[in-house]
Amino acid sequence: MQKANENFIRWCILGAVGGVLMAVGDWLLGCIPLAATDTGMFNRAYYLSGSYGLWRPALIVGLGAGGCFLYYFMVKALNADLDETYRKAKSVQYLCGIFTVAVALAIHLWSATLAWFTTYLGPRIGADAALTAVTAYQDDMLIAILPMYLPMVLMIGLHFVMLLTGKTRYPKWMLAFHPVTWNVLLVVIPDIAQAMQVPVATWMSVMSQSSTNSSIVIWCIAAAIYEKKHIKTVP
Repeated sequence: MQKANENFIRWCILGAVGGVLMAVGDWLLGCIPLAATDTGMFNRAYYLSGSYGLWRPALIVGLGAGGCFLYYFMVKALNADLDETYRKAKSVQYLCGIFTVAVALAIHLWSATLAWFTTYLGPRIGADAALTAVTAYQDDMLIAILPMYLPMVLMIGLHFVMLLTGKTRYPKWMLAFHPVTWNVLLVVIPDIAQAMQVPVATWMSVMSQSSTNSSIVIWCIAAAIYEKKHIKTVP
């Protein structure tokens, strides 16, 4: 039915917009000058010097709120991809997607808070003391944060397996645009560049830090284009 296809395309577009909002938040964290001594996400000279704008974390959280809301439509689109025959798989994937939408903002807030504390404390108590405090906070919160990634992995991973085994609306060549494929690429490319002794650059941080949200944008756009080209009309 044409109406159903149009709704699906709308979900994909809204999901892509949500992904862009979330990715912009990642870019705001990663778009900073890097030093050769920088390690991890927050042991960075630019943060510890106080040069990072404290307005950025607030904007990151605001963008994340809008992105999480729109990610609901991404979840609907991913769930609609799965063959109706596999109802249990669809139910598990949908529930994992809803949980992901609910906790994604918490993860976004956690990341923004770490950036804020590192930048605020660095000039006031010294880089070493600030790094010790922020690392302790990060480590303590990881106990709660890490399990939140499991439903996200299940949501995307189940969709990947179903596509790989021919149980979705798409041909297997759509794996080239899948979030799993692009997530891996966007994480691995900076690692390969560093292994080849390419000088540390901002693009490496931005690419790896925004890999998940950027890969979702790529998939939503590809799915919308595919659906548009194969739209079904009522005779």
